[in-house]
Amino acid sequence: MKIFSAVTISIFLLASCGKIDVESWQRINLPEGYSDSHILSIDARDDAILLGTYGRGALFSRDNGANWTVYDTSNGLSWNFILGGDWQGDYLILATLGDGLDISGDNGNNWDRYGYNFFGIEYLYTVGAKIRNGTKIVPTADGLVVFDSIADWRAITEEEGIGSQYIYDMKVTGDTIALGSLHGYSISYDGGSTWANFSPSGKFTQNRLPACKVRAVEFQGLSLFAGCDNGLYVSIDGGKSWNRRGAECLTSFFIHDLVIDNENNLWVATYKEIASLNLESGEWVLSGLESGLPHGSIECLGITGQGDLLAGTHHGLFKLTRGTPVPPAEPPVDAVFSEAEDPMHQWMLRPVGPDDQNLKDQTYLYGSTMGGNFRQHQGNEYNNPEGVPLLAVDDGVIVYIDREIGHSVLRCDTRQEDFYVYAHYHHQHEIFKQVGDRFRRGDIIGSIGKKGNVTNEHLHFEVSLSLENDSNKKSHTRNSELWVESLPGTGTIAGILIDSDGNPVPGARIYGVTKPIPTESPFSFAETYMDSVHLDESYSENFVIGDVPDGEYTLRASVDGKSSSVEVLVEAGKMTRVEMQLR
Repeated sequence: MKIFSAVTISIFLLASCGKIDVESWQRINLPEGYSDSHILSIDARDDAILLGTYGRGALFSRDNGANWTVYDTSNGLSWNFILGGDWQGDYLILATLGDGLDISGDNGNNWDRYGYNFFGIEYLYTVGAKIRNGTKIVPTADGLVVFDSIADWRAITEEEGIGSQYIYDMKVTGDTIALGSLHGYSISYDGGSTWANFSPSGKFTQNRLPACKVRAVEFQGLSLFAGCDNGLYVSIDGGKSWNRRGAECLTSFFIHDLVIDNENNLWVATYKEIASLNLESGEWVLSGLESGLPHGSIECLGITGQGDLLAGTHHGLFKLTRGTPVPPAEPPVDAVFSEAEDPMHQWMLRPVGPDDQNLKDQTYLYGSTMGGNFRQHQGNEYNNPEGVPLLAVDDGVIVYIDREIGHSVLRCDTRQEDFYVYAHYHHQHEIFKQVGDRFRRGDIIGSIGKKGNVTNEHLHFEVSLSLENDSNKKSHTRNSELWVESLPGTGTIAGILIDSDGNPVPGARIYGVTKPIPTESPFSFAETYMDSVHLDESYSENFVIGDVPDGEYTLRASVDGKSSSVEVLVEAGKMTRVEMQLR
């Protein structure tokens, strides 16, 4: 694996920042009931547009959006969470978030599932699919899957030269394949036979892996573009040197997508705004809420065969047009919660370090059913490649181990009043030491694996409270988002949704919060607890939203014709309590 470090050079004239004043973003009408869908991906060329959605399947148009066909589990798909796809004639391939691929050879009339039933417990978390001269190329959390006939599929991983098997994004043109991953930017100019790997930020881990999570990629000849969690990086010499761009213009440095149009503009989607960088002049033009885009909810970009720029958001599909911007309407609120307090017990270290994928899977949080698809979740997931180190969240002692399923339990030295506090690590590949051994906070306690009942390599992490000082084999879970430290710059919402009689409402969805990361398993809504998870004694909550960037949000819930809407202030490192009542 070849790795180049970054040397900053000047590649553009001094940038100027402007605002779009004669163009606006207008919502595109999709089939009835779909116009407000959470759009995860846009793939467009010629007259065709393919949209992937969060929990609502895929929408496909072959006439530039005049007519749409919906593909979902009601007509043959295995899974309704779609993160991209491609087509060639009547052949359609869809990449799912959690169940591999759905493939049709007859224009979507019939679908074949290639998920857990075909791949087993790997290659199920896909983030796109492209067809190049009949060859299908699929980026996943376990490597790059390549095949002409799926019966003869193969995977490209670190052993074949890419920077990380945990892939966030991919762009393909001819024989050139660019990947953004957990460890930098990878590019191949020969169809994937050989690779060069870069750290656009110039930073490396202790193991000399690129310490730069590249979530969006683009290229044009030797010019490479990397969208990272701390901004946009550009190289004009094939990756030998990199320069950060847009720090003086962009209001968010979390880059979600990159595309280049026919006028040599690089379009940049952060989760807060969309900007264009003219690659000849270095001039920036920005558009955000005042241009008609919903606030803080931008997921992806696409350019149609006619040159129209599309944006996928939490609230539907938008197109850049000429006309007067219409800012989104602000709904009235029932109450305002602006008092943020110090957390009662958010003292645990995150169980995965910052150089790895230390973000919780937002699609299946504590108490969640993933929109009614699974049983209520007793913990939180940290998706990572096998072997990633796991950290002790507190000083403590190992009190239980089951190596066959990769389960160990750490009894923390820190107690919560009369309760012993236990941290459960599930599905580990390796468990270090034995029952009775002590660990210090931050020590490596084991490694990410895929043992037990799993569909991918990950840590299932639980926090459990008990009055008994024992093995805690039978877990009494609480929501670990109330116990594990927040990401820098974020806070936590602990809330309760009640009905008109003051009773907690189970199984409802809470909308209104947007988070910039993760992009491969994004946040869409929170779910209120049902009967098999436990509220926290300190908060008496029935929903939690953690790792929320500081700022103001409007939370919304609607059940059986009754609704609630409240305004919430989130402060970094703080906890905001919220009560919502259906009226």
